[in-house]
Amino acid sequence: MNKKLIKLLMLMAYCIPYVYIAMNGDATSRTMIFYGFMIIAFGILCRTATRTHNTIILIIGNILSFISSYFLILRKLPSEEWSFYFKPFTPIGLLGLITIVSFIIQIVSIIIVKVRKANTNSDNA
Repeated sequence: MNKKLIKLLMLMAYCIPYVYIAMNGDATSRTMIFYGFMIIAFGILCRTATRTHNTIILIIGNILSFISSYFLILRKLPSEEWSFYFKPFTPIGLLGLITIVSFIIQIVSIIIVKVRKANTNSDNA
């Protein structure tokens, strides 16, 4: 498949507001299953970025996902349910926390894959 097409599809997939969807599902349905879907989606995108050597897409994509979630959360903030549901965090604070933690996990997983690959290559040499 064309490398530019893969990059474009990955960026489009990252534009989905995964954190907003998870938080909205948590607040409205009182279930954490949406956080699981978010983790799976970020895992698939991270693996795709690693396998296609598109680490920069991972960074840009996380920023895009944060921005899309941020604007949707801002639209939801006037609702009473969102203002108290995520205590001790504000909805924006929880968005920031989830984004930072998921980004750190993705970067660490990329580093682990590269170290393992380097160790495998040095063992075979």
